[in-house]
Amino acid sequence: MTYTDPAAGMVRAAREEAKRRGLSNIQFHQCPVEQIPFADDSFDVAVSRLSAMFFPDVLSGLREVLRVVKPNGVVSFLVWTGKEFNPFFSVVTEILDRFVQAELEEEDAPAAFRFAAPGKLAKLLQQAGATSVTERVFEFSIEAPITVEQFWELRTEMSDTFRNKLARLVPDQVAAIKYTVQKKMASYFKTGAMVIPGQVLLVTGRRPESSSSAT
Repeated sequence: MTYTDPAAGMVRAAREEAKRRGLSNIQFHQCPVEQIPFADDSFDVAVSRLSAMFFPDVLSGLREVLRVVKPNGVVSFLVWTGKEFNPFFSVVTEILDRFVQAELEEEDAPAAFRFAAPGKLAKLLQQAGATSVTERVFEFSIEAPITVEQFWELRTEMSDTFRNKLARLVPDQVAAIKYTVQKKMASYFKTGAMVIPGQVLLVTGRRPESSSSAT
């Protein structure tokens, strides 16, 4: 089993978590998706978990993932659906945008909800050369034994964009945003822990048996 990520911090965190769990059958590599450091036909299956939305060049990334799986090997990409189905992210963003004007983003700019539209990523995976492409919606809960106060700290720590926007505000504005976020999110902490609904798309395909992925 092999784990890759372009961010050194993510690779380090994953390696430390594997060590904590006593897992010794995983190798770790820092690399961009366009330059996966493995030979053709190296893996039976490749899985991308909540990362395809941030590929700088989506088609190049998809083709590279197809390249490293064996003929008829499976590739799967997990991406977020719409903001309305994922309050873990959307609530904070919507409230923050009331205080800091949101920057206009291009439709295909790397962002969390880039592939929220049904069929969008599936079409690109077909263009990259995959066959038997399917798409499924999964609903789940994001659960953790934390308070709404800790949720605020978690969202602050995990988003550079969020931190940078807060840095432009005066303390009273930050306090107002924090209060509003916690009030809006309180219903997801009624049990004494965090239970927030979420929704993702699972887009899956296969590398063709008799030819390499499209170029």
